[in-house]
Amino acid sequence: MQGNRALMIVTFPILLLLVIPLLALVQQPGPNALPEGDGKELVSTSCVGCHSLERTLSQGRSAEGWEETVSGMVSRGAQILSADAEIIIDYLAEHFGVDYVPPREQRVMVWVDRQGRVDPLPVPPQYYYLPRLSPDAQQIAVEVHREKPDIWIYDIPTGELRQLTHEGTNRFPLWSPDGQRVLFSSDRHQEASKGRRLFFNDHDVYWKSADGSGQAERLTYGALNHGPQRWTPDGKTLSFYEIHPETGRDIWMLPFEGDREPWLFLKTPVLEGGIAFSADGNWMAHTSEEPGRREIVVRAFPKAQPMHQVSVDGGIEVVWPHKSEELFYRFGNKRMAVEITTTPTLTVGTPQVLFEGDYVNSPGSRASWDATPDGQRFLLLQKVD
Repeated sequence: MQGNRALMIVTFPILLLLVIPLLALVQQPGPNALPEGDGKELVSTSCVGCHSLERTLSQGRSAEGWEETVSGMVSRGAQILSADAEIIIDYLAEHFGVDYVPPREQRVMVWVDRQGRVDPLPVPPQYYYLPRLSPDAQQIAVEVHREKPDIWIYDIPTGELRQLTHEGTNRFPLWSPDGQRVLFSSDRHQEASKGRRLFFNDHDVYWKSADGSGQAERLTYGALNHGPQRWTPDGKTLSFYEIHPETGRDIWMLPFEGDREPWLFLKTPVLEGGIAFSADGNWMAHTSEEPGRREIVVRAFPKAQPMHQVSVDGGIEVVWPHKSEELFYRFGNKRMAVEITTTPTLTVGTPQVLFEGDYVNSPGSRASWDATPDGQRFLLLQKVD
């Protein structure tokens, strides 16, 4: 390796930060095995453990990038033997360089009824994420991760799957209330540095005609990241998130009437995310950490108070179909149902297990599943072995 790296001997706890994500490759058979080469043995025997690889190696790095990663550890107190560090960095740069694309988990979209019976959709297995049903439940907008994430449209009656977005990285789809447009977050406004953009450094809300015609229009602006969440039932206001460095994910509203000036709905020191509105638009459900752990709560809208807790032992990924008298959420591998009435006053029932199964869960609070408007069928993702 070129250059002189002044790196000291590493202590095992710190080295775990570098090696554990890579060790997951060693422990998993098949395509996820670490590739052969000088450094594989050193990486695989330096420590024990297991951790998710996807986030750490979601983007490859150059030799300089991997050196910076290890040097960052040293600056935080790690001690790395220079000879070992050189071998590790060379190995990572060779096999997980700037052009590296991590192997993607294969998934399919499936219908699940209220009894838990599964009916797969005839789609090719690939990395799907966040399927969203159109208002008429005839189309699905979904992230498809290939070389990069993009929004695709699946037509249920015909089985056609077509790509909607192309420029930049595009994520988090949401249908417009009339089903004519699809909203999403994108980094396409960024100036690419060395041919690459960094989505989580800067993304905003766009929308585009669902038939693919015309250009995407940008809807949010500002120095912070923004993404679409849900529409109010009257279709006049879009809820979107803003990632704030001090308060995390805050909930904002963008009116589509009048001056269209965004306004802040909720900003607290804890998580607020994964929202859904009641059919009458007077209540908003979301995941909150205010109760001391992640729970589903409902708040008056647009005043934000009072707040009522819906889930009992924890909850996340809320779905609230507009033609259903139930609110749904996830608790572990269970899908829960709660009867809720909002008139003349809010009445919240006792959560009941609807069905249980091993489906793809969201890594955050945003629902990775959807429901038909009447709450009789559910659209989920299932891993393919």
